[in-house]
Amino acid sequence: MRRLGKQAWMKSTKRLVASFCFAFCVLAASSGADAAEGLYHVEASKAPAYPSVAIGRKPLYGENFQHFPWANPAAPKGCRMTESVRGSFDSLNTWIVKGRSPTPIHGALYDGLLVASPDEDMVSYGLIANRIEVFDDGRRVRFHIDPRAVFHDGVPVKASDVVFTAKTFEKDARPFYQLMLKQIEVKALDERTVEIRLPEGMEPTAILEFGEMPVIPEHYWRDRDFGATTLDPFLGNGPYRFGSIDAGRRLILERVKDYWARDLPVNKGLFNFDELSFEYFFDETGAFQAFLAGDIDKFVDMSAQRWETMYDTPAVRDGRIKRFTVEAWWPLGMNGFFFNLREERFADIRVRKALSLLFDFEWPNENVFHGAYRRTYSYFQNSEFAADEPPTEEEKALMEPWRDLLPDEAFRQSWAPPVTDGSGRDRDNFRKALDLFAEAGWHYRDGKLRNDAGDVFRFRILTNSQSQEAVLSPFFNNANRAGIDAGLEVIDNAAYEARLKARRFDIAYRFYIPPVIPGEEQLRMWGSAGSGAEEGNLIGLENPMIDSFAQKLAEARTLEDKRLYAKVLDRALQWGNYVIPSFHDPYAMGRIAYWDRFVMPDSRPKNGIGDQSWWCKAAEQDKAAKNPENGRP
Repeated sequence: MRRLGKQAWMKSTKRLVASFCFAFCVLAASSGADAAEGLYHVEASKAPAYPSVAIGRKPLYGENFQHFPWANPAAPKGCRMTESVRGSFDSLNTWIVKGRSPTPIHGALYDGLLVASPDEDMVSYGLIANRIEVFDDGRRVRFHIDPRAVFHDGVPVKASDVVFTAKTFEKDARPFYQLMLKQIEVKALDERTVEIRLPEGMEPTAILEFGEMPVIPEHYWRDRDFGATTLDPFLGNGPYRFGSIDAGRRLILERVKDYWARDLPVNKGLFNFDELSFEYFFDETGAFQAFLAGDIDKFVDMSAQRWETMYDTPAVRDGRIKRFTVEAWWPLGMNGFFFNLREERFADIRVRKALSLLFDFEWPNENVFHGAYRRTYSYFQNSEFAADEPPTEEEKALMEPWRDLLPDEAFRQSWAPPVTDGSGRDRDNFRKALDLFAEAGWHYRDGKLRNDAGDVFRFRILTNSQSQEAVLSPFFNNANRAGIDAGLEVIDNAAYEARLKARRFDIAYRFYIPPVIPGEEQLRMWGSAGSGAEEGNLIGLENPMIDSFAQKLAEARTLEDKRLYAKVLDRALQWGNYVIPSFHDPYAMGRIAYWDRFVMPDSRPKNGIGDQSWWCKAAEQDKAAKNPENGRP
């Protein structure tokens, strides 16, 4: 769905990255279609089903699709919603690299041929496109443009606008658009039909990403420089248009009352505010204070600590401010401290296990973070591909040939990082760590952990941010107690990336976020062939079992096989102890506080907050006053 702000950006970017990473089923069909067959199984959309494109999924909504179940088609229109945005802006063009743009607006001004489903991954429904045809096993797709589709000046949307958009974005838009569009052939077959062709090797997710790309008006941009920053309120075709603009401080969007697509099932009950106002702040503290003062209606709180400690106010206690959380709905991946296996001391799994035992997550989570975070355990965290249960018989059969490379426990249980007693000085884990160090040839002597040559065990954790300092403090304390010379090396981002590229680090703090559906990129990330200095295997991992599982995952041609091979790959990586997992925020971008001026449906979409379906109480009261017999909508 066209969510405003970071939610839409994250989903769009991850899907685009995924479109160059993995391969599986394509389906352009009604809700009754079956995607159970192999790679690129295709069935054309059939009337009277609502047009959709789904990859490896059966669309939830089809022939009887009237509106999303979490949207109220009778919701009243009116009022203004004001929310805060961190930063500033000096350009309105959100699709180019130049300038600072107001990112929360990018989903409101323009429509695309398709709109992403808020309830499903890898499913999009028709918006400007009212019919979709797929040919040649997903290599060729035709989009038929709804004759009702118009820009805000009343000029119809044409196939030539889509072609113009593709050429313009390929030349001037952000790199991920350029990367995609350089490979796709786009042509207009007639005034209302566009055909795209995907080259061999390009994955079908590009169909969705192309379809969700905004369609800009050729007649407006033909004589303007799309690649330049601008504060001119340009022409759109979406549910909102530019209203008041105060550069860098405030931006107000106005609802388009004669919006051409307002009655489509994907839009019914949405975009209910007459105005969307965005107030810009240089820091979240100022925005939070403005929210508590009532100047901001809705506040998305990015701080777990503030969420737990700073809402004990009269407005919260008496219900004038309401709060709720939404679980993260995207893959979170592995977040932690990765060992450089090229270093001899870290090549020994006993050393890696010992250091993991010294890492105490429970103490800072309780005493610093107020229990807000969760320990990361999977390379596919928060996805259907995570190995979070004991292995199935099918998984164990794949693991059996590699039994010598796996502990016996891997065949009986799922892996989990060590847990401490939360004291900050867990004696049991400490003793186990020293025993493992001793087995690996490192002994505590004269207050230091030394090998037979007398060398002191030392390491530095390389990072470009101080965000992990709190969780590392007890780790370093335990390491120092064990006689280890441990520390944190914080450098700027450019130097950090240069060090990683040169593989000059002991342990590096790193986020690894997988695509929605993992595939060939896993072979580059963890395969032995990618362990060279300039390759993608950052940690220097060389393991034939992991090579085998990653290769099978890359070659998998059904979603079921993807799950199977991703889980055994996850297990192989987990039991290898190649990283000390850190933590993740289960409610990242999902801690919502708002003043009790609004009404929302009883349910929310799977992916997102669902605030585009809210409406204001004042508008509801006005509607009830005019139609007292109808009551609440």
